[in-house]
Amino acid sequence: MNQTININTPDYWDGVYRHEWDSGQVLSPNYRRDYIPIHEAIIRLIADGSRVLDIGCGPGLLCRKIKQCLPAAQVTGLDFSRYTITQNQERDQSLGIEYRCVDVRNSLAANGCLFDVVLMCEFLEHLEQPESAVAAAFGCLKTGGRFILTCPHDDEIPDPEHLRLWGHDDLFHLLAPYSDTVSFMHFPPGYYHPWMLAYLTKTESDAQVESVQ
Repeated sequence: MNQTININTPDYWDGVYRHEWDSGQVLSPNYRRDYIPIHEAIIRLIADGSRVLDIGCGPGLLCRKIKQCLPAAQVTGLDFSRYTITQNQERDQSLGIEYRCVDVRNSLAANGCLFDVVLMCEFLEHLEQPESAVAAAFGCLKTGGRFILTCPHDDEIPDPEHLRLWGHDDLFHLLAPYSDTVSFMHFPPGYYHPWMLAYLTKTESDAQVESVQ
């Protein structure tokens, strides 16, 4: 999907999340970003006690679920919307989740702190430079750590926020340089739109990964 103007900016998402928080949608049991079976599948792939990084965490719903289901996990959520990060910090202070406002498109850096699990959920389809963002995400992941990514399958959701179609093969080729095996789960319509989840164990060194970019 090509478009002249990329609307995915911090200001745009501040407006989206401000509306969703202020209207009560984020706290509603029918919140449209609550991908229940997908979130449940993600949590089953995480060991309690893991250090978890959620890139593009939005209103923090998945971070919250992980911490509630896996209380020993150390959870960090990143997003470039300052508004939603502030709301997340206020709501989840008692849970001990760390939220940071970071430009997740191009400012990811490990800063000496590597994670056991890195998540990139409902984020890939919004990126102009997905390859570099994924490479940066893997730079935050320990060798032997788990990377989990979810996105619409073939982008069957008409949405001006989405910049690119992602099919199974495209996603496989994006992730294959980082691991010996890439595993998939597929979620058919019924609960939501066609969706896919990919997960893998990081087996390449940073130097090896950088050589394929």
